[in-house]
Amino acid sequence: MKTIKILSISLIASFVIMMGCTPQPYYDIPYDENGNVIITGISEVTSDGVTTSDNDFTINAYFPNAKSGDTMEAEVLKQQEPSWDPDGELQLLPLAGTMKSITVGSDLKASVTYTKAEAGLVNVGDFITVVFSGATDSGIIRITLEEDN
Repeated sequence: MKTIKILSISLIASFVIMMGCTPQPYYDIPYDENGNVIITGISEVTSDGVTTSDNDFTINAYFPNAKSGDTMEAEVLKQQEPSWDPDGELQLLPLAGTMKSITVGSDLKASVTYTKAEAGLVNVGDFITVVFSGATDSGIIRITLEEDN
């Protein structure tokens, strides 16, 4: 009986050791033709912001991991009361009718324009978050309605 237990434990231990020594591809790391790892930048999303005197605002993005012609989705998220929990805390949820499809240019840049009304920016201090998402890259920025100087 002891022999069976010892053999079972030995078999399990050797199986665990063998599995620990096999390559585990946790991340899909891009390599060039010489086998070197390709290190790319991080997406940059910028905007000049929006003031009370502006009618609209533009958000510019640089997507170093995207490819020219890639389609990205831009969407406005705003603090809202969730429909499934009317008494709950405000949550950052998608604002209806704000999803826009944009195309990444040959310079790996894209831009999207929203009106203040479209983005739900009414009072000074109101803020939104605009998220970009695509198959190859993503980005995020927070926009706050500011007083005109």
